[in-house]
Amino acid sequence: MALHKTYAPILHFNKEEAFYPMRVDDYLAYCSLMERGDASPRIPAGQVTPERLVALGRSQTSYLRSVSRGPLEGQDVVSGWGKGALELAYRWAAGSPARLTEQLARKAYSWFNPRTARAAQQFWWNDLVRPALEGSLDSAEPGELPRLTLPLETQESALERYASRRPGYAYYYREVRDGDYLCLQYWFFYSYNNWGRRFGGMNDHEGDWEGMMLTFRLDAAGRPQEPPAYVTFADHESCQTKAWGHEDLTVVGTHPVGYVGAGSHATYPEKKVHALMELYELYDFANGDGLTIDHDDWVHRVSLDDVAWLGRYGGSWGTRFWLPTKQAQAMLRLLAGLGPLAGLAHLRLPPEFELPGVSAPRGPIDPRRPQYANPVAWAGIDAA
Repeated sequence: MALHKTYAPILHFNKEEAFYPMRVDDYLAYCSLMERGDASPRIPAGQVTPERLVALGRSQTSYLRSVSRGPLEGQDVVSGWGKGALELAYRWAAGSPARLTEQLARKAYSWFNPRTARAAQQFWWNDLVRPALEGSLDSAEPGELPRLTLPLETQESALERYASRRPGYAYYYREVRDGDYLCLQYWFFYSYNNWGRRFGGMNDHEGDWEGMMLTFRLDAAGRPQEPPAYVTFADHESCQTKAWGHEDLTVVGTHPVGYVGAGSHATYPEKKVHALMELYELYDFANGDGLTIDHDDWVHRVSLDDVAWLGRYGGSWGTRFWLPTKQAQAMLRLLAGLGPLAGLAHLRLPPEFELPGVSAPRGPIDPRRPQYANPVAWAGIDAA
């Protein structure tokens, strides 16, 4: 039996989950292809095929739109935000990526310790929240962390579109040698992330790629040694790596079990409510009390090698949003009571910036994704 079938994962979902892993082909069936700055689609809904997508979607500013209602422009998104969320995005656009100091990481993550330090540094929102953390170092009351949400009508449209297809469960897999290991990756595609709007999480966006990875040691002849040495669970660009046989890891036969965060679709080894940032009441509800996709429930098992076109599409898997800087400044002044941009005037931004959190991600075949380009290093195997 093929390795990916022998170790096919079992996923447990929250009882209020509405979106499950699907084929991208089923998603494309109701998407249109858009290009930054265009008011009308390059390819209308119902006419997007892999061939047309690759031909017309090579630009990094191309994006798929899977919903029929909701904002197309950044100013429409932020019109529903308060001053805190807009200022968060504004500061993020002016910043440069930097690791959290240990002092900031300990303040942000109550579970921070030397063994989890690497995982804490990888969360996608770290750069976004760093200014807020720096401003609250000497404060017992850190204040509220704004959520980066999309309107309710966008979520409702995503639900309608997804339900109209009733797609079969799907995983994508990839086997790649990296140093002394063979990495067996499972990628799960979800049509929508409603973590922020529905579950009080950090954000919402279309087109959600998540996953798990099994890592096998190779013998002198280059053959994978079974069972795998490690299982890695992807969550919010961070990850948790557990040795096969670890007490936190559940295995049924040869099949590792993952618990999926409600709306966020982050994958975890443990069934519980994960307190990501207790400081800001940011939780992932991986209760496992809803639907289960068993190892033999996967209708579609697709090798990424057989869909190489995924790597030739240059855009994102849902709508991306940009906001003109001058418009952001005007809105911030209005929200502040027409006063000056207190504490923001010194920041230098490009003429237009992309909105974080609500802009959809790119696909799995992307060298900028560390789990694709450097899977062993991403999983922290040497430190596991």
